[in-house]
Amino acid sequence: MIAIVSPSKTMKEEKSKIRTTSPKFISETNILAEELKHYSISDLEKLMGISEELALLNYERFQNYSHATEYPALFLFRGDVFRGIDADTLTPEDIQYLNKHLRILSGFYGVLKPLDRMKPYRLEMGTKLKNIRGKDLYSFWGDQIKSLLEKEAKDQILVNLASKEYSKAAKLHEIHLNVYDIEFREKKNGTYPIIAFYAKIARGEMARFMAKNKVHKIDQLKEFNYSGYEYNENLSSEKTLVFKRG
Repeated sequence: MIAIVSPSKTMKEEKSKIRTTSPKFISETNILAEELKHYSISDLEKLMGISEELALLNYERFQNYSHATEYPALFLFRGDVFRGIDADTLTPEDIQYLNKHLRILSGFYGVLKPLDRMKPYRLEMGTKLKNIRGKDLYSFWGDQIKSLLEKEAKDQILVNLASKEYSKAAKLHEIHLNVYDIEFREKKNGTYPIIAFYAKIARGEMARFMAKNKVHKIDQLKEFNYSGYEYNENLSSEKTLVFKRG
């Protein structure tokens, strides 16, 4: 069983003594880094739709890429999904479980294991970065992410905890795996919509739940009960597990 999550723009550069591994597609990442070195601050501002301050930060990151400090992915990312995972409070056994069963999709790195070493960056998968393979990052990564996930999911099960922007890069509509989508819904005026902010944190909490309970079967996911969520059979279908609260 492999679960996929999106990365985050928020990062925390904090030294760690955890042993790390090399990302699977590091040669591809180096191609993107070399391309982005040619972008000026104003180019990055336009490309990413960010402020001048953020553009400057990322300009410096790409200019200094080869000498930048590396960190384990699980501890560098600090956005909402990773708040839900709360890696700082996991046991070594939990982290090893995640390293085997969790994959972080990335516009810059393609696919990361939690203990893969990486450098701070900003490059969302939806960025329309022209490159040697096409008009955007979906063209750049092609079938590589899909093929790697197919190879690593030994039991043919993939749990989708990623956003649409990132799951699109895994080509889930044509992947040769049994894909299970997970939805988190909030009660609002008698209905149960998905509210992005809460859903992001809950996706991370589901990854944490998997680690704490060493989940290896889909039915075990239905026992998820963090932050007041509970599995709802009526809203769910064969390949979509829905959890609601409120």
